[in-house]
Amino acid sequence: MRILYILNRIPLPLTDGGAICSYNSVKFLHAAGHELHVLALNTKKHYQDPAQMLDVCTSIDTIDIVTDVRALDAARNLVFSRRPYIAERFHKEIFANLICATLQDEKFDVVHIDHTMIAWYVDAIRARVPKPPPIVLRTHNIEHVIQERLAAHERNPAKSWYRRFLARRMKAYETAYFPKFDALMAITPEEQAMMRQMGYSGTTALIPAGVDIAKFSPNPSIQARAGTMCYIGGMDWQPNIEAVQWFVSEVLPLVHRTHPSAEMHIAGKRMPAEVRAFGEAHGAFMHPDVPSAADFIQSHAMLLVPLLSGGGMRLKIVEAMSLGVPIISTRIGAEGVAVRHGESILLADTAEEFAHAISELLHSPNLAQALARNARDIALREYSWENIAQKMSMLYEQVQKAAGAAEG
Repeated sequence: MRILYILNRIPLPLTDGGAICSYNSVKFLHAAGHELHVLALNTKKHYQDPAQMLDVCTSIDTIDIVTDVRALDAARNLVFSRRPYIAERFHKEIFANLICATLQDEKFDVVHIDHTMIAWYVDAIRARVPKPPPIVLRTHNIEHVIQERLAAHERNPAKSWYRRFLARRMKAYETAYFPKFDALMAITPEEQAMMRQMGYSGTTALIPAGVDIAKFSPNPSIQARAGTMCYIGGMDWQPNIEAVQWFVSEVLPLVHRTHPSAEMHIAGKRMPAEVRAFGEAHGAFMHPDVPSAADFIQSHAMLLVPLLSGGGMRLKIVEAMSLGVPIISTRIGAEGVAVRHGESILLADTAEEFAHAISELLHSPNLAQALARNARDIALREYSWENIAQKMSMLYEQVQKAAGAAEG
C-alpha cells in the first residue's frame, strides 16, 4: 500500500510521547512492507535533519515553519480570527501546495494526517485534488479537553479564562473538522467515545500508542535503588509541568513525613530553569537530560505519573510496564491503558491517596513485584508496535474498500 503520511513535525528526537508515537507508527508500517511517503512541517522549535527519517520511510519532504507562541500573534488571533491559536500556528499555504501537488502527481492508496493541529489541510486536499484517496486522521488527543482540564487547575484568573476560551474554540474546530475525514484513529477508548459525543458518525478505530519491546525490556545489569521514585516526560508540555509542581509541593512533603529518606527523581527534555529550581527547592532531584529513558526508569523503584490535566495516552506508562517497573498514576494519567487498580497499577487522585500508594509500595516488595509482573504481561500482549501497525493497516484497507465500493 502507498501511504502519504503528513506530520506536524519531524518526530525526532524520541523524547516525548507524540514524537515516539508518530516515529514508530511510520517505522513499523514501513517495516511491514508499506510505502511510506512522508510530508512534514519542520518546526523551528523541533528542527531536525529530514535525512534521519530515511531509515524508516520511503521518502520525506519538508517545509520549514515557525510555530513559537508569540503574545502579539495570540492577541491578533483573539481579535481577528475564530480559529484556535494553538492550531493556527501550524497553517502554511506552501505546505498545502506541497501536499496537493504530491497528490496530483502521484497515486496513493490512503492519506494519513497525523495530529489534529494540522487537520485543516484536509480542506486543501478536498478543494484542489480531483478524486483524492481516503483521508484518515490520527488525533493523538482530544485537544479541547486538555485546555478544559488545564483551566480547571489554573489559579490565575486571566490564564484560566484564556484556557476556557481556547477550549471552546478548539472544540468548535474539532467538531467541524472530524466529519471531513473518512476515518478517525482514537488513541484511547475515552477519546473514541468523545468523538461520538461530538457528533462524528463516520468510521473510528481504537489504535493505542505502543512500546518498542526490544528497547524496553528489563536489563538485568540495572538494579533499582530502594526508596527511589521517578517521573519522566517532556517539560515543554504544560500538563507535565503542572504534574511535577503539584507532586513536589503537595505529595512529596507527605511522603517525607513517613519516609524521610525517599528520593524523587524527575527527568525531562527542554526543562525550563524555573521548573528545575521549583523542584529542587521542594526536595526533588531534577535531571534535565538523561541519555536513556529505559535506564532511568529501571534504575528507580517505581514510576509515578501524577497528571492532573492532559489527554491521550501516556507512553511512559506503557514503557514502564514493558520494563517491569511498578507504577502509580492518577486516573487521568492512566487513561487509555489496559491496566486495573491493585492488579497491574495503583491509581491515586489526591495528594493523600498518592502518598499512601507510595508508602504501600515502599513497605511491600511483593505487591510491587506482582504489579510489575502483571503489567509487563499486558504490555507484551497489547502494546507491541508490530500489532499496532497491523491495526493501522486494517483501517487503511477498510476505508480503501469503502471508497472503492462508493465509486463502483
